[in-house]
Amino acid sequence: MARDPREARTLGVWTASWLAVLLLAGLLWVGDLSVQWPVLLVPALWALVALRPRRRERGRPRGWEELPAPVRTDTVERPYLQNRPPRRHEPD
Repeated sequence: MARDPREARTLGVWTASWLAVLLLAGLLWVGDLSVQWPVLLVPALWALVALRPRRRERGRPRGWEELPAPVRTDTVERPYLQNRPPRRHEPD
């Protein structure tokens, strides 16, 4: 099911904030913050992507969509094939 853009943005920021908290806790517990601080850029980028503007898609189905049958455009019907008289049956 498609999410509302506002709901998707909130979920993305919520996820990025929890990722930042868990990464920071892990760095303070077993890592060296002065050396490994660039790892905290991951949730920051995650939040920036989540905050990007989104368009609301109305009337457009999501997931498994029914697509129209493909149309071949590489074939040409020649006039002599269309207007050819029917063949007579020849006796054996």
